[in-house]
Amino acid sequence: MTKIILASGSFLKKFIMDNSHLPYEVVAADIDESVYDNLDVSERVVKLATDKCAKVAEIHPDSFIIAADTLTADETGLVYTKLTGDDDPFQAALRLSGQTIGVFTGCAVYTPGVGVESVLSTAAIRYQNFTEENLRRLASDDNPSIRSGALGIFYDAPGFTLIEHIEGSYTGAFGLPMEFVYKQLVDAQ
Repeated sequence: MTKIILASGSFLKKFIMDNSHLPYEVVAADIDESVYDNLDVSERVVKLATDKCAKVAEIHPDSFIIAADTLTADETGLVYTKLTGDDDPFQAALRLSGQTIGVFTGCAVYTPGVGVESVLSTAAIRYQNFTEENLRRLASDDNPSIRSGALGIFYDAPGFTLIEHIEGSYTGAFGLPMEFVYKQLVDAQ
């Protein structure tokens, strides 16, 4: 089997790859993401994933390369980015009460002899209406998902208990749409 490389150091992307039981190694792509800020969300995540994938493929042209990038936006179109030191993560998480957020994941796969193929994967996550008290209860153990301003949808993050509904790609909502990755792997055989 061709060596598989994940072009990301993301905890969640590694979590998904670990649980796929596919052998892989990590070679994180070093890209200045700020140059993509002028693009709309869908275009930005696909372009970032494609460029990360191509950059790692230049170094490992005989390997199967997987890259992905994810952004979320709320119903008003506000794009959620990583919080800065000036942001209040608790208030950022509290704003998600009763909201539906769109999760946009660009995924690109490089196959030797074929090149890079990419896709936009989407998911909608509807949060329950929750109170500050609900959120404080979840944050009581100094939960890192709340600290980062995210509520976390993976099974060991307390925030998943506040999810009302998920529609779309389940693993894409985590940041790596495995339905696309598996298809590329199968097509390459």
